[in-house]
Amino acid sequence: MRAVTTLPPVERMASVFWLGGCAAVAVLLVAGLVALVVAAHRRERERREHWRQWAARYGWTFVERPEITWTDRVPGRSRRGVRFALTGTMHGRPVCVAEYAYTETHSSTGADGNQTTSSQTHTYVVCSVWLRRAFPALAVGPRHAFSKLGRALFGSDTYATGHEEFDRQWRVAAAAPGQQALVGPTLIAAHLAGAVPSWSVREAELITYRRGRLEDPALLPSLVTPLVTVADLLEQGR
Repeated sequence: MRAVTTLPPVERMASVFWLGGCAAVAVLLVAGLVALVVAAHRRERERREHWRQWAARYGWTFVERPEITWTDRVPGRSRRGVRFALTGTMHGRPVCVAEYAYTETHSSTGADGNQTTSSQTHTYVVCSVWLRRAFPALAVGPRHAFSKLGRALFGSDTYATGHEEFDRQWRVAAAAPGQQALVGPTLIAAHLAGAVPSWSVREAELITYRRGRLEDPALLPSLVTPLVTVADLLEQGR
């Protein structure tokens, strides 16, 4: 018959205390995580309520999860990515400022064969301005490294404007050749001066976007005014 080995009383007590301590630490960690999540949700509700009250005070409209038509023109192309939107009038034009986000999920397999998944959420502020007439699909954005290399190797692309410095720094995407002429000389100069952002237009809706969240109402003019400048120059053919 095999003898049963038992721990001395002191060691048994130490083991009990160690297990109890581990359990207590686990409970505290879970409680802390729950508290952080609850606090984050509360701050988000307060932030949105702040925007709702601001909109009511200044005659704008605040809508959560609105139906938006431009989601196929922004990173991620998430149809359900618009968290909330503010619509109103600025510089005599109907405008909309929205917070949009999408989440990327990545999976990888380690050397031990185990698969891990990670996710990252990207948040943007998207501004839109309604034009007084419709335009064909047209966009202007900065050239990135590969685009610059391709232009250096193969020359100007189909939608070059003929302005050497602008075509080196910026790229025009159009629905058909010749429509890049809608980007007039004054608008080209505004891009080169850094006075206006990247943008795209489809029919009468002109948009731009940049990374970040909607936090401070005082920043709305700095978000919208440069896009209104693009709208004015497009309509004037300048």
